Amino acid sequence: MTITWTDWQTIAVPLVLAVGAVAVLLIDGFWSSGSKRAKHLVATLITGGVIVFGLAFVMAQRNGFKAAFCRFAVEGPAECSLVLDPLTIGLWAVLLIGGLGVVGLSAYRLLSAEIPVGEYHFLLLSALVGATVLAGARDLATVVIALEVVSLPSFAMVALRRDRRGSEAALKAFLVSVLSTAVMLFGISYLYGVTGSLYLQTIANRLPGIDPDLRRVAFAAGLFVIVGFGFKIAAVPFHGWLPDTYAGAPVEVTAFLAVVSKSAGVAGLLVLVTYGITPSGPDLRIAVAVLAALTMTVGNLAALRQVEAVRLLAWSSIGQVGFLLAPLAVGDAQAVVAYLAAYVVVTLGAFGAVAVVQRHRPGGLLLSDYRGMVRSEPGLGTALIFFLVVLAGLPPGLAGLFTKFAAFQSVIDAHYGWLAVVMALNVMIGLAVYLRWIAELVRLPADDPFSVDIETPAVTVISLCAGGAVVLSILPGTLFALVN
Repeated sequence: MTITWTDWQTIAVPLVLAVGAVAVLLIDGFWSSGSKRAKHLVATLITGGVIVFGLAFVMAQRNGFKAAFCRFAVEGPAECSLVLDPLTIGLWAVLLIGGLGVVGLSAYRLLSAEIPVGEYHFLLLSALVGATVLAGARDLATVVIALEVVSLPSFAMVALRRDRRGSEAALKAFLVSVLSTAVMLFGISYLYGVTGSLYLQTIANRLPGIDPDLRRVAFAAGLFVIVGFGFKIAAVPFHGWLPDTYAGAPVEVTAFLAVVSKSAGVAGLLVLVTYGITPSGPDLRIAVAVLAALTMTVGNLAALRQVEAVRLLAWSSIGQVGFLLAPLAVGDAQAVVAYLAAYVVVTLGAFGAVAVVQRHRPGGLLLSDYRGMVRSEPGLGTALIFFLVVLAGLPPGLAGLFTKFAAFQSVIDAHYGWLAVVMALNVMIGLAVYLRWIAELVRLPADDPFSVDIETPAVTVISLCAGGAVVLSILPGTLFALVN
């Protein structure tokens, strides 16, 4: 196969991210003397620089269409492994913004003195390589490989601190990842058996015409693939690993898992549903809808019981995945990407606030540790309240309100009224989840007034996230313009 200039353009962002990852690792390996602070600064600048390049490329190509690594099919259009189209561009923008925000949160003392600088940035960029490839993948082999390139570095990041809690969290996530990959490959093997192709477009074209006796096999195969993704994004009932993993990882790594890793899983499932296994019939869409209802309900109900900030955000993220799966079940890619973009911005800001508190306040784990924060640290406290309001979908957090409304509209237009009822009930449960935390923030402080030393990188990230959330609330059309 000859690699053309179009192929190079299509893989430009993953390629530059991969080169940055190797550069960071080499610099760390050969930097045997000198200041650790300088090495940390260089690694952060390289990581941030390649991500900024990716964002600039996304802006330049936002209306473009390119297909890479294509071969001519016997019947129908050419079969391509990677496609750069408006959906890919929108997903890349969300993923790269999330990755850049995590780099900013990690710029202060790089999580802790025990975290190796080079390995951390290498793993972060490697996971971003897999995430960007996954968003543009159009064949099942590329989907599986890209998903593993996202997953394995993410789990290694959880264990970088090398303590017992982090190692246990990483092991749980790794074992679940192995199981989910096995389930997914089982389904893919049967999809290949009934369609004779791994290319999503060819699978979608051939599924309606297969023998009726094989349709049950195709349905089961698609279901296994969706279950494999369900493990990756912690959809219920495949979610058990997530709360312990989030609690055991450094909070910056937890932010990466919640923002980038989870967004990559949703992106892969969106590509699969949009282009591959479900355009031929409603059965698998109903399965995704049931998965959405279970995920949002269990996630929000469990979040009501949490007393730790990170665990509350962990269960809340499970509930948010349910809302992401709802428009995905009916094939509304625009609503999914818009909701994902708003989720990434406000979740990154919320984890930024949690990171500041855990770094500078003894304890800092419980919701009660945030008591009086809006009075003694009004900037940080107000920003956190706004992030929680957006997640809840309350005014003035109109970004969350409009994306939830778009999800409702998609479900109702597809005549999934029962799912719309479940979503409405979960919106009310979610209000109780976030208002509990907001009540602690505005409550009169205890004897020990709330006070933290806020470092400049975290202030920058939190301020940008808050500003972004305000802009998206004023101009919600920006969210829906990510995908045409």
